[in-house]
Amino acid sequence: MVGIPFGIVDLRACLESVAPVELKGMRLLEAQPHLIAGTARIPRADLVEAVTEIVAYTGRCAAAARQLASLPPVPLLTVSIPEYGL
Repeated sequence: MVGIPFGIVDLRACLESVAPVELKGMRLLEAQPHLIAGTARIPRADLVEAVTEIVAYTGRCAAAARQLASLPPVPLLTVSIPEYGL
């Protein structure tokens, strides 16, 4: 098979190049790890915003996963995958 070689190293590099999503809830936890224990006092509005953002992000991820799961397979006739001898 002649074409674009695409191996596990390339896939890893591609995935590593994707910037992480910045969520307020994660920033709060990084700044104040004791939030998990419930001993921190943060403004209610900040907590509501952070939780709402995480719930919405989780919903978007679930929707994207459902869409990806229902995609038909696409034959890659011009890509070689050395790890599989193709």
